[in-house]
Amino acid sequence: MSGRRVVVLGGSGLLGARAADTLAGRGHDVLRVSRSTGVDATTGVGLAAAFAGAGTVVDCLDVKTGRRAAATAFFSGTAARVADEARAAGVGHVVCLSVVNVTEPALRSALGYYAGKAAQDDVYRGRLLDRPAAAGFTSLRSTQWFEFADQLLHRLRFGHLAVVPVMRVRPVAADAVAEAIADVVDEGPTHAARTVDVAGPEVLDTGTMARRLAEIRGTPAVATVPMPMRALRTGGLLPPPGARIDRRTFAAWLAGQHSGKPSSS
Repeated sequence: MSGRRVVVLGGSGLLGARAADTLAGRGHDVLRVSRSTGVDATTGVGLAAAFAGAGTVVDCLDVKTGRRAAATAFFSGTAARVADEARAAGVGHVVCLSVVNVTEPALRSALGYYAGKAAQDDVYRGRLLDRPAAAGFTSLRSTQWFEFADQLLHRLRFGHLAVVPVMRVRPVAADAVAEAIADVVDEGPTHAARTVDVAGPEVLDTGTMARRLAEIRGTPAVATVPMPMRALRTGGLLPPPGARIDRRTFAAWLAGQHSGKPSSS
């Protein structure tokens, strides 16, 4: 366990909040920061004060866009400001939440969001490593969370019909990703940048995920279509060998949705 503070950027988001809770539960001194707390990584306001005395920074920042230019500007810009302020403050380890295979050329060329996350990874590696006052860097890459099923039901809607492109994924519980973040914080930095991949126990197709959630809710109707992008259609979203596999299942998450009780997703 780190003896210095852990700062969680995006600490009010779905994954950031869970990561902060998990770290606090393990005894870490956690500072959750977001725009609501006066810290804005898009401008740099509040970063220096937030990082003072911190040993680790966890970046769970996100932006809801599929546009390449917007995603790249957001992720590369925030990474540059976070990296520079972290080094200036003497932070020893930066952990960034990302997506499996994000730096694969086929994915970063096909998807604007992936292009942005790949640029984020590039910036962190370039600004944190091989420089005076270098900091360790871990890219924590997860597969799609179980909540991805809900996104599928809303992305392409025509009244009561959801159109879902079919691709193979290996979804994972959000709690498992939060625990993996806490694990790499506990493990500490290595001498070089490292990548840690996290995935769930089973390969599912997105059409099945969407239909099963829609059946529980009673709406909408789901129509599936082939995924037009070859990189996604042929398993580009599946984790690479060596990924850390969590055993919590999509079926268990669905049962929690059906009961109305908070799930351990």
